[in-house]
Amino acid sequence: KALAGYDASFTGRKAFQAKTRANLPRFEVDTSDAQGRLKINPLIDWSAETINAYFEAHDLPRHPLIAQGYPSIGCSPCTSQVAEGEDPRSGRWKGWDKTECGIHKPGEEPFL
Repeated sequence: KALAGYDASFTGRKAFQAKTRANLPRFEVDTSDAQGRLKINPLIDWSAETINAYFEAHDLPRHPLIAQGYPSIGCSPCTSQVAEGEDPRSGRWKGWDKTECGIHKPGEEPFL
């Protein structure tokens, strides 16, 4: 009942990914629209090492695009390959003045 009236979504956001994510809470209410939406960030305090260890411990497959140079995967028009030594998220929104997609910042969806 505490969540009645809210839509909820789980995210894959992690604090280590960007300074804009460093202080995100585990639970937040996105009030950018009239209805509001509960966003749950279950991995917010996981490090890259913790995630890698979890993948290994549970024998989970990696996304096939990672091996092709896409360490951070979003939608097709907003994701490009990352060169060796670049920040893993540098392939997101190359050429755009953005740090988050429209899922996390409504109104900032790319216009294609």
